Amino acid sequence: MKFELKRISVWSTIKIGFFLWGLIGFLAGIYTALMLPFISSMMGSLGSTMGGMDDLGVIALFLFPIMYSIMAAVMGTILTIILTGFFNLLCRFLGGIELELESESIQPLELPESFNESVQRDEDISD
Repeated sequence: MKFELKRISVWSTIKIGFFLWGLIGFLAGIYTALMLPFISSMMGSLGSTMGGMDDLGVIALFLFPIMYSIMAAVMGTILTIILTGFFNLLCRFLGGIELELESESIQPLELPESFNESVQRDEDISD
């Protein structure tokens, strides 16, 4: 069967995009917070003085994932809205994306005899 994807719902992409971008931002915030002590120690060994950077580690572990997830969710969702609108506009002028899908028949699962016996025993117990 052939189908053509002519339009993507903006609202559905907003919902999915907001969640995914927020998750990506949260993971990036955790990574950044965990790498901050290593980065500051390397900068300290190069002669750079970063006053108060050692105290920032514990605070950053809680603050960075929250800040990154909010920023990534908002900015990523805006980017997702723009790209969805651009896709819908292109599809209007150039046509959609053709998809060829193939359906398969699903065979019923054959259960072993031991399963049927255990179901009958459970029914006998409940009676």
